[in-house]
Formats: sequence, C-alpha cells, structure tokens
Amino acid sequence: MLCIMDAYKVRQLARLAGISPRTLQYYDQIGLLKPSSYSAAGYRLYGEEAVVLLQQILFFRELGFSLNDIKYIMSRPEFDVLQALRSHGTLLAKKAERIGELLGTVDRTTRRLQGEHDMQIGEYYEGFSDEKIEEYRREVRERWGEDTLKDSEDRVIKMGKERFAALQAEGGAIFQSIADSRSKGCDSAEVQAQVAKWREWLEHFSTYSAEAVLGLGRSYNEDGRFAAFFARYGEDFPAFFTKAIEYYCSRNFND
Repeated sequence: MLCIMDAYKVRQLARLAGISPRTLQYYDQIGLLKPSSYSAAGYRLYGEEAVVLLQQILFFRELGFSLNDIKYIMSRPEFDVLQALRSHGTLLAKKAERIGELLGTVDRTTRRLQGEHDMQIGEYYEGFSDEKIEEYRREVRERWGEDTLKDSEDRVIKMGKERFAALQAEGGAIFQSIADSRSKGCDSAEVQAQVAKWREWLEHFSTYSAEAVLGLGRSYNEDGRFAAFFARYGEDFPAFFTKAIEYYCSRNFND
C-alpha cells in the first residue's frame, strides 16, 4: 500500500508504484490519470485521490484489462473504489492460487530435469520381465483402474531409489515379523499389530480402499506370483498372511 503524503511528483510516485515516470505521463496524456494539481514550476503533482486511482489502475492491469477498458470502467458514474477493491481481492486470490499451482508444476518439472527423480518405473517391478510388467499393469488397470495405476507409479518415481529401497526394507521387516509370529495365530495381537503396520505401509504406494486391501491380501495366496514371493518367508506363509489380513479386515472394515 502506498504511503500517502500531501502530494507526489511524477518521479516520486512512479518509484513508489514500481512503474516508469513515462508511464504516468502517458496516463495523463490519454486522460486515464490526471495530476491533482501542478506546482508553480509546472510539475505534475498527485494527491491522495490520484494515488488511490493509480492503485486501481495497477490492479486492473494485473488482472489483464486493457487501458481503454480501465478508462471506461473508472470513468463511469457508478464506479466505486471500495467495491472495486473487494472485487480485486477476490480475483487476485484466485489468480494467486492458479500461480501457486503453476509454480508447483514448474518445481516438479525442474526437479525431474535435474535428475532428482532418477528412478525408472521398471525398478518398481524388479524381477519381472517386460512382458510380465505389462501383464501386471494390465491387471491393475482392470481391477482398480488407470488412475490407481498412474497414482502408484507416480508416487514410486517421485520417491526416488533410496526412499524406495528403504520402503522395501521396511516391508520386508514387517513380513518377517509376521512370519516369526505365526505360532501365535493369525488373530493374535502381535500378528494383527504387524498387519496394521502393513496396511499403513501400503499407503506409500497408493490409496487403498477397504475392498482393495482385502483383495490384495487374498491375492498374496491366490496369485502364484505373489505366493512365490511370500513363500521365501515360509511355505505356509502366503496362506497365513492372507488369513491374517482377512481377520484384520473383518475387525476393522465391517460395520
């Protein structure tokens, strides 16, 4: 907000407003903003009313109005400065929100071009052939939709190799802890606490509904690829893990 004194000369007001003296002179020439008065030496002088009107002109310019449109709007008898300020506030807030979104896009693109997101999506499916990767991606599309697949793969790319490796290790620790507690039963407090950690761990990769959690848990035993992976924790582990997940879902997702 401009600090208003009795009167500003052209260069003083131009400096405070962040515009050139030539701009103020041009506004005078086209009748958009006339000086409040002139000094004895013939210099343009701008008082409080002119300063407020200049602020309105700059707001309108920021919002994309042409000088002709601004002149027409501000010359109308019903033009109200206070009402205009409120309108400017609303429009500028929306513009700021849009600029914030654009800055986020620029930042993400910059980081990717700088190599901060150096993970290739194939690393998410490590151990699968290209053919198997496409088969798996097709199944995800069919079961949960294209948006879920894109969300999951985008999250993996953005987290980078180190974070992905850390999450893999975290998941392995959860699986091992469940395997070590098999003798206590799938409904034991120890096993269910680890299943809850697994459920939370899943959210790093995508957003899972209750139905998706249950479906994924059942696939760990029914899908041969998942079963082969989890069999490393014990031959009976895939079936045990699925039962533990089914019990967790029955206790946490049912009404």
